[in-house]
Amino acid sequence: MRLSDTIKLELLKYFRFERNYNLICTEGIHQADVNASNGSSLVEVEIKISKADFKKEFQTAKESSRWKEYKHKNYSEPSKHMPTFIVPNRFYFCVPAELADWAVEYLKDKNSKYGLLSYDTERYTGSTHIVTIKPARNLHNEKPEMRALLLIARRTTNELITAKEKFIENKQELEALQEGVLVAEGIK
Repeated sequence: MRLSDTIKLELLKYFRFERNYNLICTEGIHQADVNASNGSSLVEVEIKISKADFKKEFQTAKESSRWKEYKHKNYSEPSKHMPTFIVPNRFYFCVPAELADWAVEYLKDKNSKYGLLSYDTERYTGSTHIVTIKPARNLHNEKPEMRALLLIARRTTNELITAKEKFIENKQELEALQEGVLVAEGIK
């Protein structure tokens, strides 16, 4: 499994079991790695697994897509964003433990309200390996709009359907292997 996928799973567990958020998804609003909401607050997390990956997040439009620049501009001035643009209450980056000190320094001249989480296999908090390095401060204090919550719920449902389909497919493959009847084209 890729490191970013492992971290996503850890973040899902972190927000559900440690932070008690009810709505959590991956690849959700603004294709964020993780979105989480408890109904009164919306959180966005971007996972960065290398320094180069982290630095790309803040490249100017000439070097990268305009989307990231637009997003961070809206997050720095939430009162000026377009009404259709969803701004989370809090924004975090999550990095492997070995990048945490570097990331804290790198973020100093970025948005001071951004937080930093770390995936640390040396530390276990009860249900996950996610540790808060720098708490995020609110970008704004408004409750999430219903459409934001529905987007997370819709994405969560899509993920559940995909996981259930994969589970059934894997179960059928395992049963076929146990019976010695697995065919190259699929399962019969």
